[in-house]
Amino acid sequence: MPELGHRVYGTTTVRVSLVIHAPSRYVYDWCTDYRSDDGRFSSRRPRPSFRVIRISPRRVLRVRVAQRSGRNPVIAVDLVRLNPPHSWHLDQIDETDRQALDYRVSTVGRARTRLQLLVTERWVTPNFPTREALRAQVAGTWARFAAAIEADYRAGRPARGR
Repeated sequence: MPELGHRVYGTTTVRVSLVIHAPSRYVYDWCTDYRSDDGRFSSRRPRPSFRVIRISPRRVLRVRVAQRSGRNPVIAVDLVRLNPPHSWHLDQIDETDRQALDYRVSTVGRARTRLQLLVTERWVTPNFPTREALRAQVAGTWARFAAAIEADYRAGRPARGR
């Protein structure tokens, strides 16, 4: 929730569901292995840098810093609550929005997993995307992640500590 005095210009909620060809525990472990080199998956250039702090076995704080054309970087803070082996929740705060994401993995067949995301964004800027544009952006990002998960699984790479 925005601090007192910050206007919310709009709230958007989208659901995304996809099937990943890897076991659910592998998908969960891969997705919740928060690391400082997570920027390698970003499509933005230059890639953001991450600082990851493990608060407890089930809580992670991640700070993302991305350089932009001006002098000031864009900073986002994520607080993650892990609920192994099936779900996790992320609250993100940055200068344009407040985001809450719920993730759930479930087995749908032999070495197949359904990943369901519920994304709610509260925009503190009047310029924000439509629901369809947000859904397309989230689906595109997770399609790239799913391809990376499947490639790592097929290659026999561990889900954690790559």
